[in-house]
Amino acid sequence: MVFVPSLRAKGNLAARRLNVTTAARPGLNAGVPPSKNMQESPTPLSVLGPQADAERQKIRQGFESGTSARETLHALCELADHHVRQIFDEVLRVQSRESAGLCLIALGGYGRRMLFPYSDLDILFLFGSEKTEQEFRPLISEFSRTLWDLGFRVSSAGRTLEECKRIEEDNAEFHLALLDRRFLAGDSSLFEKLDEKVLPGSEKQARPFMLAQLHKLTRDRLTRYGNTIFHLEPNVKESPGGMRDYQATIWLRQLAEEKKGIRNITAAEEEMCSSAVDFLSATRCFLHYTNGRNDNTLTYELQEASAEHALGIGDGVARTPSDWMRQYFRHARTLNRQLLRYLEQKAPVPLTLRQRLRNAARASRVEAGDGKYFQVRDGLLEVVDLSALSDRAITYSLFAECARTGTQLSREGERSIGYVLIHPELPPKNQEMPWEKLREILGSDYPGLALRPMQRLGLLMEVLPEFGLIDSLVVRDFYHRYTVDEHTLRTI
Repeated sequence: MVFVPSLRAKGNLAARRLNVTTAARPGLNAGVPPSKNMQESPTPLSVLGPQADAERQKIRQGFESGTSARETLHALCELADHHVRQIFDEVLRVQSRESAGLCLIALGGYGRRMLFPYSDLDILFLFGSEKTEQEFRPLISEFSRTLWDLGFRVSSAGRTLEECKRIEEDNAEFHLALLDRRFLAGDSSLFEKLDEKVLPGSEKQARPFMLAQLHKLTRDRLTRYGNTIFHLEPNVKESPGGMRDYQATIWLRQLAEEKKGIRNITAAEEEMCSSAVDFLSATRCFLHYTNGRNDNTLTYELQEASAEHALGIGDGVARTPSDWMRQYFRHARTLNRQLLRYLEQKAPVPLTLRQRLRNAARASRVEAGDGKYFQVRDGLLEVVDLSALSDRAITYSLFAECARTGTQLSREGERSIGYVLIHPELPPKNQEMPWEKLREILGSDYPGLALRPMQRLGLLMEVLPEFGLIDSLVVRDFYHRYTVDEHTLRTI
């Protein structure tokens, strides 16, 4: 049965989503005969279908032979673009129409040219007016049905240019996806009006709303997954540290007004992030191809297969599943830390009175301790004197302060410690093991607030080398939900 999309009822924004998502697998003919109009086309489905299948197979073989994930995603995007434009032009020709008043826009991952093997094509049908919207209904139905017949999953929406000036408060996801807009086909002048005149003003006005919604959506997602990257069978798209973290970070950077409050990342951090995206992209491509659908769960069986092929590493040397998963968690940690840093720096939600009073109390407790080195700002412990971090005793005093007062170390403070640890500009001082500080941390009310950043920075293994044996360790049994180190820290 072919699902024919219908445009939303006039004036009803919620009902006017096209929602053309299908269950057809790319590369498989659903057995639905082409419509009469497309049978009259000089390039019928009997030709286009095999062409699309052959090109998909070629792209897959290239990936399995060593083509990078970036090249694979780009090739899949080019394939989709080609067929979208070809089908759109054919439907216009058959129905004797011009494209004036209608353009097709790629959104989301498709707009970013990061199209995974079984991902949907997110497309916006942009109309010049409600009148042209009504006129183009038959064409849109024909176009969407033909893409479905070719094995493409389409998830689409329709808006007039006037509607794009308004913010739909119950549909923040659409406005976020629109940040990744890219022209596909049709009336280019209509896209230019949207891109250069309509959206810059509406997005600037709606920036606080979009930031607040992005924060809420992201925090809710992280909470659903326990706020940890260390799941035994993680979802490489949705779990903390997955591709969704990377996507949210991009949006946060785009929404940062003139980048105020967002401190630039270093070249080394950019390189680490790029490597993490490459690794997770390769993993997600592998999952799609192996499962034959948009399934992003890294199961035990697929961990074994990934390790055997050294997936995302590129040296062809087989690993044990536990060693390969350590690589996965290292990259996931990179993406998650960057996301949390941006969330922290651009928090748009005002503090409640209770939160302000609690932060004031914590600040007074810190001032009673090593206030000249640290300070509390917006409820987070920040480093005042960067040069002091070259002294290990002061660094561990900072962690002890977190554990004693229940104040979380800011992501920027954690980043500063990490910088000092790996850069020789500040000569290290007082490298003796701070056993007293460790005892103080473990005996405090909030030890986890110190131990977790210590683990992320490698300092926990510096003090307790034995902890390295369980770091990111996957144990497959009924009792474990997370890695061994995550269970250990949760217990403490």
